[in-house]
Amino acid sequence: MARDCFAVAMFRTAIALLALLAGCALFPLSEAECRGVSWEQRGYADGFGGHPQQYLRLSSECRKFAVEVPEADYFKGWEAGHDEWYRLIGSMGMKQ
Repeated sequence: MARDCFAVAMFRTAIALLALLAGCALFPLSEAECRGVSWEQRGYADGFGGHPQQYLRLSSECRKFAVEVPEADYFKGWEAGHDEWYRLIGSMGMKQ
């Protein structure tokens, strides 16, 4: 019985994760989301949120609007945000 509950819980978790990951692909960026953005701040927000680096997706989406995403700015922000996120997770005893 416990094994069945565990299997159902794992299945539901997998479905939720797939839906979350598909969300990025289902909702492409608009031109307004690509223009006038501080890419360092966007990278920081992604990193601080515990998200993986989004540079390839962002640069691909924004290229459609002739907007270049500065790689160095994005990664500088992402690393700073990710470092802060990791410190917070570590301070709560939730290291990955």
